[in-house]
Amino acid sequence: MSKNKPLVSLCCSTFSRPDLFRESLSGLLRQTYYPLEIVVLVDGGNPSSLRILEEHADSRLRWFTTEKPSGMIAAWNSVVSRSKGKYFLYCADDDVLLDSAIDRQIDCLEQNRQVGFCHADFYLIDDQSNRIGDWRSHEGNWIKKGLSEWEKYLRQPRCCMQTTVVRRELWDKVGGWDEDAGYPGDNSLYLKLLRISDVGHISHYACNYRIRTRTPDSWIKNSSKVKEDIILARKHLDIPPSNMTSRIGHLRRKVNQHFCLNALSVLADNRGTSSERLEFIDWLTKNLLYHEGLNFLPRLLIKFRLEPLAHGLQSIQFKLRRFIRRALGILKISYSRE
Repeated sequence: MSKNKPLVSLCCSTFSRPDLFRESLSGLLRQTYYPLEIVVLVDGGNPSSLRILEEHADSRLRWFTTEKPSGMIAAWNSVVSRSKGKYFLYCADDDVLLDSAIDRQIDCLEQNRQVGFCHADFYLIDDQSNRIGDWRSHEGNWIKKGLSEWEKYLRQPRCCMQTTVVRRELWDKVGGWDEDAGYPGDNSLYLKLLRISDVGHISHYACNYRIRTRTPDSWIKNSSKVKEDIILARKHLDIPPSNMTSRIGHLRRKVNQHFCLNALSVLADNRGTSSERLEFIDWLTKNLLYHEGLNFLPRLLIKFRLEPLAHGLQSIQFKLRRFIRRALGILKISYSRE
């Protein structure tokens, strides 16, 4: 092992798609960084996936199995817990690392001890592995303060897990991914890391990220994503970093606005059944509309003794909220009758 370069672990778990896993494993094996280990969990012991692993006599590669499926996030935690590197990258079994996918992120982490994770750019591919787009930071290479980014990650993850190299000791410190987080499982880790470390980005395409164009996410899954995102954000807002407490009201409002838009986009999708939409509207009414609203400006106006203007603005906000609740009520009645 090199005395100057740290061991890095590439981790992957696979359950039921050996056709895509073969391509993903090839991406892991073609990495030239040294010293490197590749750790794979065959979750549920799929025989086809095991045969693919057995085809490769690579000393860097080791794998283990479970008799029964662990669940997505539990599998992530399980495979990383078996790794030995100072840093790790987790790659899903349908995404594909590009050449030299991790080298520059590791350099960033080695040179900047305050950075807890470092990510890169990526291409989007379809089911046939055709490139259909990309994501690239317009800011190039950068390092940003963790708490300033924590505010943004409350609304959605701002990096791709398949390009993200993580400092293992911090993963241990925060307890890995939250296994009750559901769909936003990757963001559950970032939100914890950003409380205690900074984040870096390298301007470099590191992976092909697959979009399932033949079998897009169902209406139920999309509505569940909104719910789980809201629950995760609220979990962190309820126990904010100590120096953020004065801004929590403002952050709650921004988060609520963001998720309102996400919820409306789900409702605009007509694939949901009447009963599914009804349940979603009930959940939104209870968990989103009655939380803190857009009342910062009225409070500010009252502070400067502009009560009449504050009253007018508050009335507009009240009417707007009442209109939204009535609209949801009408939708609820219409779906109940179908």
